[in-house]
Amino acid sequence: MRASWRSTLMTVMLGAVLAAGGAAAEPAQEQLQQVEAGSQRWTEDLSTGEGTGELVRTRDGLLYEPYAVMRRPEGLNRLTGLYTFPARTLAEPVDTFRPSVQATMALGMGVEVDVRVRVPGGAWSEWRTARAGEAVRLPRAGTEVQVRLALEADEHGRGPRVQEVALEGWREGSGSEEEFQALAALSYRVFATREGLVGGTTANGHVIKSNDRFVALPSRRGLASNGGSEYQVRVCYSKTSKCATTSVWDVGPWNTKDDYWNPSSVRESWKSLPQGKPEAQAAYQDGFNGGLDQFGRRPSNPAGIDIADGTFWTDLGMTNNDWVDVTYLWTSGGGSPTGLVIDSNNANNDQAKGYIQLAGTSWASSTNVAGYYGSSYLVSPGAAVSEPATFWFYLSAAGTKTVDAWWTAATDRSTAAPFIVVNAAGTQLANVKVNQQLNGARWNTLGTWSFPAGWNKVQLSRWVTAGTYVVADAIQVR
Repeated sequence: MRASWRSTLMTVMLGAVLAAGGAAAEPAQEQLQQVEAGSQRWTEDLSTGEGTGELVRTRDGLLYEPYAVMRRPEGLNRLTGLYTFPARTLAEPVDTFRPSVQATMALGMGVEVDVRVRVPGGAWSEWRTARAGEAVRLPRAGTEVQVRLALEADEHGRGPRVQEVALEGWREGSGSEEEFQALAALSYRVFATREGLVGGTTANGHVIKSNDRFVALPSRRGLASNGGSEYQVRVCYSKTSKCATTSVWDVGPWNTKDDYWNPSSVRESWKSLPQGKPEAQAAYQDGFNGGLDQFGRRPSNPAGIDIADGTFWTDLGMTNNDWVDVTYLWTSGGGSPTGLVIDSNNANNDQAKGYIQLAGTSWASSTNVAGYYGSSYLVSPGAAVSEPATFWFYLSAAGTKTVDAWWTAATDRSTAAPFIVVNAAGTQLANVKVNQQLNGARWNTLGTWSFPAGWNKVQLSRWVTAGTYVVADAIQVR
């Protein structure tokens, strides 16, 4: 059977060839090349990326074979596998890219290239997708870039084989960000459905567990890395008055190219719809697009977000699919750097990598002040005693890491909450005092230090002025 379809394969080139005169670039070339003023070119190493189990490295290239992929409840006509290359640093800032891809594929298969840049402060821009040699403009300019392949299989679950991925990048804009960038993160009321699918695999390669915590949005533009927190949402459910902050680890429901939170000037598809209105909602309620989604199906609900079980049932207290208020945190221009997050609730932590430990009996879980990370935060009154909340994190090898902290801000908080950084050898590296009356509901950088391999820690002491409070919510190591 496989011989019959392989006989129909053809080799295609997406985009322009790299070298002058039409000669193909050397596949093994990894160094950046300054080919002209303001333009930089490079070839990605196919052996260095990470993807789902359906992506197989072969002698003839990277092959996508999604035969065993669990399909979403609403079904997918075409399956997509993602393969992400390591980030790299360019010599000059760029905001525009043109990919060149050599791939072997048959009718119904496809290859797309997603690109993003890291901006000052450590956050990533949204991903942007380029096809067939198109130049794609990113929301911001930066020197650190990352490339991701999206390989599409045909209706029989057969995917393309990629032999080479090369890119050219340059600076086209004069500013550092697009005019549409919001001063505050965008928020919209959308219909939410429970994802479920325990045992299945998300778009970023995460294997779904019972009581998992993540969401799915119908666009890859805001899809975080496996286990990553670079794209997060804040979801609030009015019927229970509960909120939760969690990461975007899957694509769906219904559509895969509907970044409805963006304005029409940059929205990938269905630019005629109002900003904040998912296409599935418009199709379901108003008969938009003939009442169909991008795959020609008729949506059975107006969903614009899927929510994993732990967030759906436990954190939000939802019992049925319903309307929720969603804040797309990265749209403020901030967002979260990629890193290991240790939450104040150990149920949210991979405790082989990090966990929280409490001293004394004064620490209490709370949701009284909005803007907490995950499902709650820990709070303790100030007193002349340390009794810290200790965030432990494990490093398999020594390295230089940046540590960020998240807290909820209020007027009764300490203005000098002490975060004490201690390495695995027991040496105190720093005592960073922060004002927790300010800068709540965001990552705040404590500093950058060199850590040895092993269990390092960040402690938040409650030794502050009596009558004030300290908040231990989450830390991030990146």
